[in-house]
Amino acid sequence: MATINGLGSTGSSGLSGYGGLASGLDRDSLIEGMTYATRAKIAAQKGKRQSVLWKQQAVQGITNKMYEFSNKFLSLSSSTSLLSGKLFSRNQITALGANSKFVSVSGSASSAEMFSILGVKTLAKNAQASSSRPVTEQVLTTGEMVNDLGTEITRDVIGGDSIYLKYGSKQYAVKLPQGGEYDYSTPEKAAMAINKALEQVEVGADQTLADVMSVTQEAGKFTFKNISSGGNALEIVGGTGNVLVDLGFLDEGESLKDLDDERKKVTADGLTAVNDAELTEKVTVASELSGKSLKFTYNGTTKTIKLGEYDSQATMDDVLANLQKGLDDAFGRGRVKADLKENSTGDKSSLTFQTITPNGEADATSIIKISGGDASLLGENGYLGIASGASNRLQLSASLKDSGLNFGSGLTMPLTISNGSDTFTLDPEKFDENSSVSSIINEINSNKDLGIHISYQESGDKFVIKSTRPGASGDIDLGGDLAKALFGEAGVDYDVQAGTDAVIRVQYAGSDEVATVVRGSNSFSLDGLNVTVNGTFGYDESGNPLKEVEAITFEAKTDTDAALKAVKEMIDEFNEILALVNGEVKQKPNRDYSPLSDEQKAEMSEQQIEEWEKKAQEGLLFGDTDLRSLTNELRFVIPADMREMFKEIGISVSTNYADNGKLVFDEEQFKEAMSLDPSKIRDALSNAGGSGAGLMTNLKTTFDKYASMTGATKGILVERAGSPHSPLSMLKNTYLSQVTEFDTYISRLNDKLKMEQDRYIKQFSSLESLVSQMNSQSSYLSQMFSM
Repeated sequence: MATINGLGSTGSSGLSGYGGLASGLDRDSLIEGMTYATRAKIAAQKGKRQSVLWKQQAVQGITNKMYEFSNKFLSLSSSTSLLSGKLFSRNQITALGANSKFVSVSGSASSAEMFSILGVKTLAKNAQASSSRPVTEQVLTTGEMVNDLGTEITRDVIGGDSIYLKYGSKQYAVKLPQGGEYDYSTPEKAAMAINKALEQVEVGADQTLADVMSVTQEAGKFTFKNISSGGNALEIVGGTGNVLVDLGFLDEGESLKDLDDERKKVTADGLTAVNDAELTEKVTVASELSGKSLKFTYNGTTKTIKLGEYDSQATMDDVLANLQKGLDDAFGRGRVKADLKENSTGDKSSLTFQTITPNGEADATSIIKISGGDASLLGENGYLGIASGASNRLQLSASLKDSGLNFGSGLTMPLTISNGSDTFTLDPEKFDENSSVSSIINEINSNKDLGIHISYQESGDKFVIKSTRPGASGDIDLGGDLAKALFGEAGVDYDVQAGTDAVIRVQYAGSDEVATVVRGSNSFSLDGLNVTVNGTFGYDESGNPLKEVEAITFEAKTDTDAALKAVKEMIDEFNEILALVNGEVKQKPNRDYSPLSDEQKAEMSEQQIEEWEKKAQEGLLFGDTDLRSLTNELRFVIPADMREMFKEIGISVSTNYADNGKLVFDEEQFKEAMSLDPSKIRDALSNAGGSGAGLMTNLKTTFDKYASMTGATKGILVERAGSPHSPLSMLKNTYLSQVTEFDTYISRLNDKLKMEQDRYIKQFSSLESLVSQMNSQSSYLSQMFSM
């Protein structure tokens, strides 16, 4: 017999204080003994509460299994549904004959033998046009640069740096962007640019730094002002590079941490720089280029090429030589050719990059890109005058005139494109010749009435224009100034292929009649069959039908493998549920094991607790009325008078009484029955209710009765224990009500225990006081008699 100590003195009684200093009594132990009855009641009620929770868990384990089974085999929407009977219909349609490779088909068995296909004359294809030559020169070209690297240039010194500000308790970084609207060449322009940068930094409450700080300048000196209405402090706390010196807030060599607050705090009166700003500097082109790096990407492979160190005597030829060597080393000699293209006056040149083959010929299939590099070289204000990402292909993000299009010049406003009689005009408020190629293409593609879709193929450097109207109903007849800018002249710069319909010869069953079916798509429905044609046959080169051709016919079969797999899985999972329910009903409880109290758990290891509670959970549902009823219904889910018929299709009930109605599956018998008459199996499983109801119909009735998760009234077991698959049932069920009652009773008992403990503590305190007085008197008397 398993044994474990009962309620004991474990220090968990909740008593506190000191006892026995005068009397020598162990007050806490005595009070624990005096309150034993109440504490025993609390432990008993907690044990009963735990038993209810374990019962709920066990019942939910059963309903979870039933729920999963229902979703898989009893739901009409499931691909493995055995209730719908679709697995036993002839829905596996196969095209037969030597030409069957040209057709794929699906659909209903009733249509499979209604017609045959004698030929496919043409396939459907939407009208399409594509560039007949590259749409760009396929050369990557930088901006113009002076040939003499000793030439001095003026460059911005604060663009790309960041200012660090503390507003309230948080710090923010204000990056000073380069290019576009950000110009730092003069104090006036720099103040505007910094204010714009402040707008990009959010500080919460739908505000940005621009709402709490303003930047002004006067005679070259900057002033930062705190314009916050919230009263938060604002302070400069740092910056990258030399930005605070360049803006005049620090002297050269000064550090913010050494300054007084008045040199750092941004107040409502303003923090003014101590020096005039120095926003630009004179440098030579040689120093600007020396040691800088560029990243090139050639057909997906990226390499970094570092420029050399140049003196004032160097020229662009030296830069060219460095780049060519770097490209040869990175991608192989004879893959990318770097060159210089002089301007008309000969004082400036652009760098050009063209992909070639080792024999020196142009390579129209390869792509070279500048994919990154030093910030001072790239971007709108970079010395190279070229953006990161630029390539020897069409620049979709660039404007029409700057994208590299061969035909991008001579645009007239407004921008129009036409497709036959349909003309589309781009909104002049949104689009002009400076709009990017991608934005214009997206606008055209989104216009459904125009009926065309444009895409750019980078590898081939060409546009593909497709009609969105199916088959022969669509055409490509482009006109307008925009079409000419994008594609050039029809028949010269791009070729148009007319749209065609799919033309199929069909012969209907029981008739010599041959019909010609015309469709705008290669996939279509024909008398209940979904047909897709993917090749032509049955016609000669002149388009005349052949007299001697093997027709494509269709055969409908049942997918025996899918049906067998589903039935086998259903029987396995049914037997698991049956065994689970029977196990709970027949498992007798071990009276030596009951839920552990907190005091008992304190004396045991985690493993001992786990093993004990596993024993204590056994038999909680022994002889349960609801589960016993469920086992009886599952045992006779195949009525006795139908078992012989089910045996013929490979499904039988075990004759071993101990198996409690377990189903047995004979796969070979099932396959034979499927080959002879799949409808017999379908009827046996999915017939509607009544005396001849199918197996799955009976199972659905039983599963809904005990484990339905829907409706105002749920299944019997769900109403009793709730289920995570029915959230509302977790808020209202029989076991939850019982647990709530236990909680209420335990709370009352805890209140009673507290009152008892307080009363006994008070009594012992009085006793201690009395004993203490008596001890004092005894000591006094002893002293008097000893004198």
